[in-house]
Amino acid sequence: MTPNCIDVSTWQRGVDWSRVKAAGIRAVIIRAGFGTTKDNMFDEHYAGARAVGLAIGAYWYSYAYSAEQAVQEARACINVISGKALEIPVYYDMEEDGQMSLGRTVMTEMACCFIDTVQAAGRRGGMYSSPSWFADFIDYELMCRLGYSIWLAHWASCPALESDIWQYGEDGDVPGVPGNCDVDIIINDAVIDNGDEPTPEPEPTPEPEPEPDSDAPELPPDAPTVATVQTWLNDNYNAGLTVDGIYGRLTKAALVKALQTELNRQCGAGLVVDGIFGPCTKAAVFNVGAGRQGNITRTLQGLLICTGFNPGGFTGFFGAGTEAAVREYQYRAGLEVDGVAGKETFAALCA
Repeated sequence: MTPNCIDVSTWQRGVDWSRVKAAGIRAVIIRAGFGTTKDNMFDEHYAGARAVGLAIGAYWYSYAYSAEQAVQEARACINVISGKALEIPVYYDMEEDGQMSLGRTVMTEMACCFIDTVQAAGRRGGMYSSPSWFADFIDYELMCRLGYSIWLAHWASCPALESDIWQYGEDGDVPGVPGNCDVDIIINDAVIDNGDEPTPEPEPTPEPEPEPDSDAPELPPDAPTVATVQTWLNDNYNAGLTVDGIYGRLTKAALVKALQTELNRQCGAGLVVDGIFGPCTKAAVFNVGAGRQGNITRTLQGLLICTGFNPGGFTGFFGAGTEAAVREYQYRAGLEVDGVAGKETFAALCA
């Protein structure tokens, strides 16, 4: 696995940022501080990364035990990053063992207070945590619903939750960084304000579009349309589709390519991005259900919309509307009705 982002703090010194960039790193998340104390390497790391043109974000390590203390930490963070441009959000890092005794409700409130305070100061905010902490101590679904960026710490071969950034290890050997450092993958390019555009896929040879499926239910007039999905595919994956509101072979292939692209980005699936939902793509698909957020969920919503099922929005968040649409599709397709889009549901939608 090859990182395109690292995160650093006072523990990384003497970094040669030119070598870091030459190694393929495009972004860095720098610890700005902890508690109410500034990280003594923040300014040096920031200056070095800025000099070579890396996208920069920041994180703040929490020692707070109440919402009021979380706000104090946010204000300290705002002061530290004042006057510094950040292309990546400011993330709140809660991982002290003692904080676990506070319980999920209090810890979620603390996270929201920190992020909201940072965002009120004109910065984008997000949450850094692991799948287990998101399950037990911090409300992941609420974080997604509120639009906070997610930086997932999961040292595994594939992230367990959808996220903007995935920290997949702590022992990365990155040229230019003495010793080891945390290594990350930018999954959602939109998390970087000036993120690079995706590499365009070769434009397929135009083919006649078949008639839409007459068995699909009629969508309400305010529902997302095929044209909405086509526009998103063009904007995010350079699909080169004609935005005509007709769901045919080219649009379906573009949705499969989007799915393959995201499976490669998020899971290192190594798929050929060819628009064909074959055995390798099916094997790489994982279950997408309630609370998921990101471009895989949005691709699922696009497939549902184009097939004539209304997920209640085209947002990338798997809420009640998406679950209802998945259940209705599964019922009509003769699949097991569980409201979770797994391998068989994706295979049927992409057939």
